Amino acid sequence: MKNKKHKGDHGRRTERYAAKNHPAMNQSASAEKPRRVFLRNWLYIWATFGIVVACAGVATMVGVLGWWENVFVSIVTILVGAFGCMCIYDLALLLTDCVSFGAGMVNAGKNEQGQQMIFHAASVTRLEMRDKADKVLPDDAPLYKDAQMIFVMESGRVNRRKVSRLTQKQYARVKAALKAEKTYKGVL
Repeated sequence: MKNKKHKGDHGRRTERYAAKNHPAMNQSASAEKPRRVFLRNWLYIWATFGIVVACAGVATMVGVLGWWENVFVSIVTILVGAFGCMCIYDLALLLTDCVSFGAGMVNAGKNEQGQQMIFHAASVTRLEMRDKADKVLPDDAPLYKDAQMIFVMESGRVNRRKVSRLTQKQYARVKAALKAEKTYKGVL
């Protein structure tokens, strides 16, 4: 076989076709596989991970030093272990924090009353960020801290999603996914 390289445009042609017809950019997500825009706060994630490691370190130290015979230390270690398990659950929640889009619907999570905020993307008139005093924040802010993502509906209802920290990149992804989901033409 020859060692001569093939001269052609096949690779570049495939890349252009994939970029032009990429389903995540040109189509809405399906009900089976919704598009998720993650709203992860890495500061909270690393702090919670540090607490889990500290709890594991305390349990290991008690075991290595042989302090299990002391009743008080045993009870405290069990409580520290239970707290560490609770933090593992919190870590899982922090890693999966997102807004989901699929089949023309938006799932913005739960509101303050604990009710799911699921609504049609086509009925959202605008998306904006507001602070605690309900003042509208600029769209081009690099970082939003202790803010609310507001979905204003055609009916006048407002769906509020609290965020502790949201970057401009995350906010732009939410806006792009909402815009793509508004074009969904599903079978009713």
